[in-house]
Amino acid sequence: MTSRYKRFLPVLCVLCVPVVSPASDEAVDDGETIRCINSRAIRSTDVINDSNIVFHMQGRKIYLNTLPRSCRGLSRERRFSFVTHTRSLCESDRINVLKDSGLGAYEGRSCKLGRFQLATEQDIADFQKPLHGKPESKPVELPPVQDVMSDGADDDDPG
Repeated sequence: MTSRYKRFLPVLCVLCVPVVSPASDEAVDDGETIRCINSRAIRSTDVINDSNIVFHMQGRKIYLNTLPRSCRGLSRERRFSFVTHTRSLCESDRINVLKDSGLGAYEGRSCKLGRFQLATEQDIADFQKPLHGKPESKPVELPPVQDVMSDGADDDDPG
C-alpha cells in the first residue's frame, strides 16, 4: 500500500466497525419505552391497526410499538417484513407491508417504527377495546296515546 493511502487507513477502519447491539433484547431504556428489541427474540407479531403492532418475544415479554405515522394498508394486510443488519430492530427502522398479488407476496408501503413499550396481555386487551365502547340500544319511551277531539267540522263537506 502506498503511503498516500496509509494516512486514510485509520479513518476507513473506524467507519467499517459494525454497530453491535447489546446481548439483551433491550437496547436503550428511558424508563417507559425502549428504542430497540432483539430481532432474533421475536416469536410472533400482531397488527392491531395501521399504527400499532404487538411484538411477542422469547421469555413471554410483549412490546407494543406505536408507529409515528399511520401505515396505510397494514391493518388490512396484517403482515409485514423488515431487514436488519444487526440483532436489533429499532425505532426509526422501516417495515414493509406485505401485499398478496395472487402469485405470492410482495413488499408494499414502507413505514417507520416508533419506540417499543413493554406491555402485558391485559394492557394489549385494554388497548384493543373501543374508546367509547358499544352504544347501548334502549327503547324510546313514547308519550301515552291521547284521544283526538274533533271540533265538530266535517272536513269532507265542501259546503
